[in-house]
Amino acid sequence: MRPSKLIAACTGAAAALCCLQLATAEMHATDEFESGATRPITIALLPSRVELVKQKIIRQEVQPEESAELEGHLTAAVATELRDKGYEVKVIDHDAINADPALQDLIVEANRRFDEVHANVSVRLRKQIETRRYHAGDTMTLLANRLGVDAVGFVRMQLVAAAKGVQALNFGMAGSQTMMSVSLVDRNTTDIEAYVTLPILKRGKTFGGYDEVMSNPDEEMAKFAAATLGDLLQADPSARVESPDEDVLSDVESLLDE
Repeated sequence: MRPSKLIAACTGAAAALCCLQLATAEMHATDEFESGATRPITIALLPSRVELVKQKIIRQEVQPEESAELEGHLTAAVATELRDKGYEVKVIDHDAINADPALQDLIVEANRRFDEVHANVSVRLRKQIETRRYHAGDTMTLLANRLGVDAVGFVRMQLVAAAKGVQALNFGMAGSQTMMSVSLVDRNTTDIEAYVTLPILKRGKTFGGYDEVMSNPDEEMAKFAAATLGDLLQADPSARVESPDEDVLSDVESLLDE
């Protein structure tokens, strides 16, 4: 290969690698979310679910206690990003859920149903968000009406964070691998109207390894939330279209509560 072609090839490879390291989040949404018709004004943000895996040199270890600790930090970081984009966010914490058995039942069922559809979305079928393939069920309407919001937000993260020994083998790079998603399910359509995610890639120094995540979870979770939600469309109350059946649904919920 001629020197000029070799230089060009190396430059192209370096650029591709740079793009890989700096890849931004993907957003998939329905046409109605894009236009604003189903873009929420108010969002009930349920507790995040985090799976933290510590990557050691020869094995991986799931960290359940640490995962639970990170969930609150991630929920707060996502709420901040959503509010910065003009959404009114109602954070639903575990204390509120545990104090209300009826609400707890609704949230358990909502999470169960959401996780069923999310399994397909996260694997390979994200683009079918646009075709309204993913229906989360009538529980979403009941839950959203009970909480007085337009949409319910779900946050999921799997974080494989490198321990110090692994970072040393990677020439000092943190090398965390992450799959994170934020989904918005509309009260009226019960569909996933918007799904934003970080692709599974090695992150380099942008995100910390295990020790950085655990020693400064507020900062690290804020980084993940900002990277994931950076391209989410701003709230637009003027474009939101309410369902004509809203009063009927409220009546049905009242009957169920009796």
